[in-house]
Amino acid sequence: MATSTTEAETIAETVHQAIASRVFPHHAAETTFDLKLRRCVRGNIGYLADVAAGRVHHSEPDLGHALAFAELVAAQGLPFEDLERAYWVGLEQFWHRWLAIVGEAAERGDGTVNELIGNRTPAVFGYVTRVLGLVSARYDETSSELACTGAERRRALVEELLGSAPPAYTQFLDDELGYRLRACHVALLLHGDRFQAERRLARLRHETEAPAALLVQRGPGLFAGWLGFPGRVDPATLGVIRHAVSRHGEPVVAGGPAVGLAGFRRAFDEATRALALREVLADPGNFLWYNDVRLEAFLLENPSAAWRFVAEELGELAEANERADRIRETLLAALASGSQARAAAELGVHENTVRLRIRTATDLLGDALSERRTELLVALRLRRALGPRPGTATMDAVS
Repeated sequence: MATSTTEAETIAETVHQAIASRVFPHHAAETTFDLKLRRCVRGNIGYLADVAAGRVHHSEPDLGHALAFAELVAAQGLPFEDLERAYWVGLEQFWHRWLAIVGEAAERGDGTVNELIGNRTPAVFGYVTRVLGLVSARYDETSSELACTGAERRRALVEELLGSAPPAYTQFLDDELGYRLRACHVALLLHGDRFQAERRLARLRHETEAPAALLVQRGPGLFAGWLGFPGRVDPATLGVIRHAVSRHGEPVVAGGPAVGLAGFRRAFDEATRALALREVLADPGNFLWYNDVRLEAFLLENPSAAWRFVAEELGELAEANERADRIRETLLAALASGSQARAAAELGVHENTVRLRIRTATDLLGDALSERRTELLVALRLRRALGPRPGTATMDAVS
């Protein structure tokens, strides 16, 4: 019985949704995890559809995606039972949909149900059993490798340290992690595979001369790294970190610096908050340090209230158009630096241009520019963070 590409894709999507919701509900929302799950499902369903349709394969199936997904499940510390259950849930969904297709074909007169199914059931179940054996071996191999390198042990210990009831500090923790928890910590969240994350953290450690570094996986394609320093991290070292990350152009968020076991947790929490803030900020850039956006993080917990505050403080200057953008940018630079000359140098414009734009802002804002400088500065930072609001009216784009 022939099956169309569309039918196979429909079955694969049904199987993917069932596995994601029933087996991995807390992981399927993670992009990398879901992508590998989807590839694994498509590869298996494509081959199963051919087997069930009687199309004989003379070559071995490509199990690359199935094995890659098994490695990911092992690396996440998920039990093999979850992986095994995913295959049986997938087979259940596949067979249910396949019987429906066979029934529709029989109604069209393409043959009886028995003729259309034939003796392919053993081949279908045999394929799943064989693949399960192979992915089980890969899962065990990956788990053993992680255990041998201590990566899984360190990951589990870090989970405990970041949990709601962390253990008290002992020298044992330092020994197990190979990292000094009483140090001053800068936490980084890095995207990519393990090799990429290790290389980037090693590069940052070298450039900052940090005595210690720790890396653990936090999710599919997401790693948490800590750089440990013996004393308080001075502004020069923070500048080196900022410059090094920005120069290499790879998206990174950072938290800290903070001292001790509590600082280890706090730096990670700040980096996590910065990561969440990337989804909200209009232009977060490649490198986002929580210290730079603490005010925005606090105020953007309620975006509706933030927009209302911005609109009430800035009036027409809150609008989305070129003229308002230029005036806001200039006013923010002047208020933040406290100098029109420094604002002109920062923006790369003539000081007279800054004066003209501030005069225009004064006409629009009235006494607020002199009486509500703090509120204006906060509103300008928020407006920059929020980006254009859909449906905002526009001013004429006049210089």
